[in-house]
Amino acid sequence: MCNFVKTVAAFFLLSAQTFAWELPADKTTLGKEAIREILDSNVYAETGTFKRDIAFIDFTSHGQKFTQVVVTLTPDKPRLHKGKKLVVVGGEPGSEWAWDFLETPDGGEGPAVWLAKRGITFIALTRVGRWNFFAKDGTGSWADIPIDQRMPIFHREQAAPWTSVDFEVKRTVQKEATSGDSSVYRIPKPDSVLYKQMLATTPLTYLKGYRLAVEHAIPANQRGSSFVLFWGMSTGGAFLYPLAKQFKPDGYLGWGTSSTGLAYVYRKARQGDFSTPYTQTALRLRERGLDDFGYYTRELDEATRLKWWQSALREPRFKSGEDAPMQFNVAALSEVALRLWLSDFLPAEERKTGLAQFMRDMIEPSFPPAELKDLAILDINGTKDEAISPKIVDAHREVMEPYARRYRVARVEGFQHYLYRQDSIKVVGNMWLRFIESGYFDK
Repeated sequence: MCNFVKTVAAFFLLSAQTFAWELPADKTTLGKEAIREILDSNVYAETGTFKRDIAFIDFTSHGQKFTQVVVTLTPDKPRLHKGKKLVVVGGEPGSEWAWDFLETPDGGEGPAVWLAKRGITFIALTRVGRWNFFAKDGTGSWADIPIDQRMPIFHREQAAPWTSVDFEVKRTVQKEATSGDSSVYRIPKPDSVLYKQMLATTPLTYLKGYRLAVEHAIPANQRGSSFVLFWGMSTGGAFLYPLAKQFKPDGYLGWGTSSTGLAYVYRKARQGDFSTPYTQTALRLRERGLDDFGYYTRELDEATRLKWWQSALREPRFKSGEDAPMQFNVAALSEVALRLWLSDFLPAEERKTGLAQFMRDMIEPSFPPAELKDLAILDINGTKDEAISPKIVDAHREVMEPYARRYRVARVEGFQHYLYRQDSIKVVGNMWLRFIESGYFDK
């Protein structure tokens, strides 16, 4: 009888832990008390280990060579939902690469590791050009290339990093970095190989690489037994939404997630700014230097910020061709399409449907795909998010909700844009798992 009583007591203790905090209702905030309850609990404890795989997928797009990199964490004890293996596909954030899902700037475990240790397969996508194939340790780190010399490395057969012979530098005086702008730009020289490759790095190229990566990590014969959720961290969302047209997930997780280009340009217009479509972002690289890093780490003391910055230098610390589709810079998208059409390297196969269709295809990834109508979208971020504030989230929702089967917004009190700390990863991870178990994504 004594053992029976202990068993019952343990059961009720676990139940009390499980329901100690409630998921925030739509458009409401997870408060400090609930955050503390999550941090003090161990409901979602580690269940096992995982193995890591790095795959390189070579492909061509617009007549140029590219190598897509995908990092997959596969747990030894998969967590199931409705009898299916849980899989999260992560689209990398603004100036980082897939490794940031694995490790935080302070050297801690990233959100991908947190999930993998709890039985969730994590597929970390890297946009083409973000992996440094010259890194000696095989992690794609950029630490050995000075930040002012970094340009995208698109293919693993490239012989050496780019040099100043291949690009020009432009600076904007007395202009601070923000989430959407930089003070230093690099532009490929028109007669360089780099120019051809940067021109060919279109939204269609990014999406082709993403599709090949996900199809590699989730073979067709495993799709039916996998419950797949997309999470686009920061700018990653702008590419995982249109990816649904080519690889349809079971839903969208969210944390600090950008939306489609259409949602971006709409919320700018709501603020009275109608200039975004005319922005000239074609064929440029934005250096995301210490000023940018400081924009996201204002709460840190200077010594800690500089220490984290040294770790952040492993990241690419640049943005390039992704700006135009994610910000719906129609002028830039049109320019890229026309320059490609007039080039001597665009394959004849891509010309068959004519220039009009070619330009339509270039702009289409900025729109919500029809496939979202079957899917639930969860949009969560912090009340102190520097890049995608609650006001921006609400504006994005106005555009996106009519295209989705279900749409829900939640916020976390006091949290910022990036999941830099272990506490923030645990809180968001607990929220995700509770939302999944609640059936929010189920049809």
